[in-house]
Amino acid sequence: MGDSGKRYWVLIVEDDPQQVLLIRAVFAHFDANAHISVVNSAEAAIVQIAGPWAPWTDTKAGRAELPDVIVLDIEMAGMGGLGFLRWYSGDLQLAHVPVVVFTFSRDPELERLCYSLGAREFKVKSADYRELVPVVPGVLDRWQPQERQSGA
Repeated sequence: MGDSGKRYWVLIVEDDPQQVLLIRAVFAHFDANAHISVVNSAEAAIVQIAGPWAPWTDTKAGRAELPDVIVLDIEMAGMGGLGFLRWYSGDLQLAHVPVVVFTFSRDPELERLCYSLGAREFKVKSADYRELVPVVPGVLDRWQPQERQSGA
């Protein structure tokens, strides 16, 4: 992992600072080339992804670069993770951007709802770094950008 030199973007949508530190540390541990950005609400994620003022906007091409993977908490203030997934599922341009849900909930109905709204994975959070470590390599392997998979 991380040997192609391609810098890719992981967007973490999480309002718990401790979980942010944990998720960031584990992703960085497995791939130093990952650009990890964090927002603390679904609304802020939408602004970052959809806003024409986003810092990654390619003004020459007239388009914004999208994250390579979105790590999403469900239980947040405001519209929350489910509201984000409803917005996400309504935008066909985002269909290729995988959303990995990280939540403390083990509710199978919530899991089914997240998948029905386009989430690609549903992972139960842990406050223990050692429990998150085995999850992240699979996420990186499955959802890395095509350029990284092909070795370009």
